[in-house]
Amino acid sequence: MSTATAPTRTIPVHRSTVAGWRREFLGISPYNRAHWGAFRVAVSLLIPIAALSLSGHAILTIYATFGAMAAMFGRHATYAGRLRLQVVAGLSLSSAVFVGTLVGMVQPGSFLAVAVIALLSVGGFLVARREGLLPVPSLFLVFAAGGVSSFSHSPIDLVWASALPLASAALAVLIGQAGRILPPTGAAKHDLKPRVGWRELLSASGVRLDVARYALGPLVAGGIATALGIGHPYWAALAATVPLQGTSLGAKLGRGTQRFAGTALGLVIAGAVLALNPPLPVLLVIATAGALWAELWVLRNYGLAVIGLTSLALVMVHIASPEAIGTLVADRFVETLIGSVIAVILLIVTSPRRR
Repeated sequence: MSTATAPTRTIPVHRSTVAGWRREFLGISPYNRAHWGAFRVAVSLLIPIAALSLSGHAILTIYATFGAMAAMFGRHATYAGRLRLQVVAGLSLSSAVFVGTLVGMVQPGSFLAVAVIALLSVGGFLVARREGLLPVPSLFLVFAAGGVSSFSHSPIDLVWASALPLASAALAVLIGQAGRILPPTGAAKHDLKPRVGWRELLSASGVRLDVARYALGPLVAGGIATALGIGHPYWAALAATVPLQGTSLGAKLGRGTQRFAGTALGLVIAGAVLALNPPLPVLLVIATAGALWAELWVLRNYGLAVIGLTSLALVMVHIASPEAIGTLVADRFVETLIGSVIAVILLIVTSPRRR
């Protein structure tokens, strides 16, 4: 008596990709007490921004803001795990600010800046894989170094670039540990996985391809924006790193679509508000609300989170270095489009063709 194995039904790659894109773009993950993490991030950002702005040093907020973003990491980790992740993130972000300031002293808004942020993008990916950081900090490192390197600096700025990010990161770490002395919230805490050795990390399947993507995405997108002479070329590099995160091609493409759609909607909202030329206290409220909104949604639906992130980014640029709102909005839109398109092309070209 012979037996026959029934043929396995395969799903065409394009169909599974579309399904993955739809799940990523339209899906909303469970709430999971997102307000606690959002509150920590909002407070960590508001305190240094308000202290510097209201004391007449608004131009220095760009240094402090990025260090405070350490609060975005370790949301659901144990307190010991959160401490480790936020310290690593804070040091990484502070280093990116310092490097970006050095580049701004030498050649601001140049191809040198594009090359540096591409290296930081790769570094963020490798640190994330080694330490278990989520979200992958490449996005924030590119944002930090790109934003600071987009204008010229004097030697004294290196002092601010060293002190302010570290100080705001330290504040974020302290706020992240405040729950040790507060009543328990009942939120689930997760232990961290052990660190991965560098040799094991670099030899893991798919890592070299991801390294190439994290380097080429911001390098090509930022290079195109710089060659075209568009202001804030790091925004294109920033948009090119976002779709690189995801478990499948469809999820990555969905994330890229979310980035563009969320940015477009965020620009409409933030542009309309900034066009009214609100006073500084109102700008601080908008920035805080943007951070709060982004953190409420970032692990649930990235597209909705980007609406808040876009508002936060525009307000911070406007506070540190005011410029025409129309130009600011147009630059952000065009460069997000460039970065998103480059990332999608890169993902499609480098993805294996198989069922």
